[in-house]
Amino acid sequence: MYNTIKDHHLTGTHGVSQRPVQGVPTGQPPYRDKADEGIVKKDRLFPDVNVWPIALNDLSEKYSGDGLRQLAGLMVEVTRKFTGSIDSWRFDERDSLQDLILRCANRLRDRARVDLIDVYRNCDGELELDLKRYIGNKGNIYCINLKPLYGMKCKNRKLFEVLLSFIKGLPFDSIFDTCEDRIDWIWTFLIEEMEYCREAHNEDYGERLKGSVDFLSRYERKYNDFQIMDWKSRLESYRPQKDVYRKLKELLLTSEKLDFQVVQRISVRDGYESMVDFYHTFLITDDGESEFTQSYINMLNDCSNEYDLLSTYAHAIVSNQGTGNFEEGLEEKLKEVENFICELNELIERI
Repeated sequence: MYNTIKDHHLTGTHGVSQRPVQGVPTGQPPYRDKADEGIVKKDRLFPDVNVWPIALNDLSEKYSGDGLRQLAGLMVEVTRKFTGSIDSWRFDERDSLQDLILRCANRLRDRARVDLIDVYRNCDGELELDLKRYIGNKGNIYCINLKPLYGMKCKNRKLFEVLLSFIKGLPFDSIFDTCEDRIDWIWTFLIEEMEYCREAHNEDYGERLKGSVDFLSRYERKYNDFQIMDWKSRLESYRPQKDVYRKLKELLLTSEKLDFQVVQRISVRDGYESMVDFYHTFLITDDGESEFTQSYINMLNDCSNEYDLLSTYAHAIVSNQGTGNFEEGLEEKLKEVENFICELNELIERI
């Protein structure tokens, strides 16, 4: 049903090495020409290619009674919203709620380009739907490097404070977010590896590990205690002398036109199962070649061996409170953010 991309890589920007992701089902399922929207009879409810928009959930075993009625109601409402009236549909006494759900799923696929539907319960125990529309494969990890930034603090404190205020305000995880499970796990692993290197006298590996651990020890408190300033007003009054500083000022002033929150509004295919989502591919780190960054990439790739983290989707949430809309233009907004990060890293490396 899906193409398997072999030798595909999750990569980083500017020297972050690549790691292969193998055996991950990914990519857009082949689009089916509009066909009969009638009922597809199967022994199980959702295991077949003909109903792949919700094929990952065997709902016939998970939902019955009130739950199945609530699910059918949500499917009817969202089908009407995205595909128009269904008043012409006809049923007979042999048709069930499962049949109605399947019919809605097929129509949403054919007329509304809905590629996946995740079904889950919210914190109040009510069913919600997450409709997903495929927008492409994404295999890059984008890192903003702090090490050269801290190296220029004494040379140009004003620009340092502007840059750090800007970077710290971005909606990305950072190397210092030790309260986050993924970041905490990596630090636990690296510190344990350092202890092993001392016992095994592996000095080369130990030195590489020491670089990231020392960076954490030296800058974690300084980073967390740093108060974000009004970087734009400070930047507008800043008169750079060096060419690289002028380019940094020009680049930062263009950032207000960008939508950095777009990374939070794109999801991956297996986000619910893997507990990893698209925004985790954006990271504020020490250095693109550090052991911390390499361990972070390895962690995502290990997860990608079991789950599809490369196929990305726009999505709309459906609940009893209402139905969201698919956001248009996500790819263009994301590309602008990715290009900005690449340019920012290039300039930071030059300071």
